[in-house]
Amino acid sequence: AVGIFSRPVAASMMATMLVAVVFHLLNTGPEGFPLAVVTAHSYNFELAAMYVGVLGYFSAAGAGAYSVDEKVFGGELNLYGSLLENVQKKD
Repeated sequence: AVGIFSRPVAASMMATMLVAVVFHLLNTGPEGFPLAVVTAHSYNFELAAMYVGVLGYFSAAGAGAYSVDEKVFGGELNLYGSLLENVQKKD
């Protein structure tokens, strides 16, 4: 991954997948999760729920030590801090 703005992008994608999980649960119910055998041998919300977990990790951890923002800007949190300081200085 390139790693520029990975935390807000992962957070927004996680919100999208969370809506998908809620949609499927409201539409089909829990389908007997976790012990039932469903028709297609797959729960409708299973993949979206996995994405929520993975994207939650990237929202918290960021892109990593070898990402572009780490090498160029000194880290994603430093980039956000400098952008926030620039915005506050203009006021």
